[in-house]
Amino acid sequence: MAERPMDLHVSQDGTLDGSRRTVFLSNIDDRDRRDLAIFFDLLDERNLPIPRALDGFVFGIVFYAMRLGQDIRVHGAMSAAALRNLREFQEAWVRWKPSRYNKVEIIPDTVLGDAVFTRKDEAIAAFSGGVDSIFTLLRHATGTLGLGSYPLKHSVLMVHGFDVPLSELKQFDALRERTEPFLRELKVTAKTIRTNLKELALQSWEDSFSSQLACCLHNYAHDFGYALIGSSEPYDALVLPWGSNPATDYLLSGSALRIVHDGAGYSRTQKVETLAQNPLASAAVKVCWEGKETHRNCGICEKCVRTRLNYLAVGIADPACFDTPFDLATVKAINLRNDAQCAELISIATYAKAKGIEAPWLKALEARIRRYQSDARAGRYSLLARKTYRLAREGNWREIRKRIETKFKAAVASSSPQH
Repeated sequence: MAERPMDLHVSQDGTLDGSRRTVFLSNIDDRDRRDLAIFFDLLDERNLPIPRALDGFVFGIVFYAMRLGQDIRVHGAMSAAALRNLREFQEAWVRWKPSRYNKVEIIPDTVLGDAVFTRKDEAIAAFSGGVDSIFTLLRHATGTLGLGSYPLKHSVLMVHGFDVPLSELKQFDALRERTEPFLRELKVTAKTIRTNLKELALQSWEDSFSSQLACCLHNYAHDFGYALIGSSEPYDALVLPWGSNPATDYLLSGSALRIVHDGAGYSRTQKVETLAQNPLASAAVKVCWEGKETHRNCGICEKCVRTRLNYLAVGIADPACFDTPFDLATVKAINLRNDAQCAELISIATYAKAKGIEAPWLKALEARIRRYQSDARAGRYSLLARKTYRLAREGNWREIRKRIETKFKAAVASSSPQH
């Protein structure tokens, strides 16, 4: 653990196109940097009130602090609810990844009780144009859930700097143009926040993407009491640990804004089944983040192929969100990087077989799943060696030492006599 905490300050200034909030981190115990600045440009948002609590900004960098093992001194107020949630949130992630993360203390200047805040009875939803976010919007903006609907009446939030790099302004504008007809049909407008939080690469994206997204959503706590994040995996096929999940997403809430993990009662294919009933929703779907044109779907990357399989499972071979016809070869060559992606493919195969589908694409899909599972079993024994090699290449000797100590302690404990 670091001897002294890092310091977190927040400033707010007006800009030509809205408002900018900047998080300044200093006294960082990081060999690559001692201080840094993270900006959040809230476009078209002028005369913003100063944030009463700095909850969201701490959520946004908590994985960085846990990786460094360094406490955070917050120069400003935080809500009591956020501090309680941060403790539980850290306990979960340290339990999941003890060799990577350590629990840290959050030390604000002031702690504000829940009674100080009046939560607004309106919701905003994170919106990327992906299947999960469109499904969440269809469920709540239309009120189809009756009393179970959140009051998502006017706004969604799009983040420039996550799926679309900051340097690609035209690509982001094209993405907005792509999704505009669908949003207009629901009488919803898109707010935009532009941030360098992801591009600073302080944190593992697979672990932290939900906390970084929650950070952006908390910037709008003055207007909204709820913020919806579309689920990644369904309840019966959870992959843990994973950056967004129903076990920890809600712990990214504070007294002013409650984060809601939405839609885990449905598989991704079931969500696509709902989207397929709305032509504008299917045309708006943008899932690709690997293609050169980030406002459209390349059709051949892992997520594009997976989405095409979702549509095939509900009987649609060439949905409007893709420019090219389906190619069976893309299923055989799909690049699987982790268990979460494989779990999605298993879910599609299970859905298709339950519907009685017999097709070449399903056979190719099942073969690809078997190959991944076989490779995963073969590689399990060399996993520690590969991770250690990667850390050595990065020069991260502190992490290597920590992993060796953890393994040594576990070996000693297992060999000790039991009483």
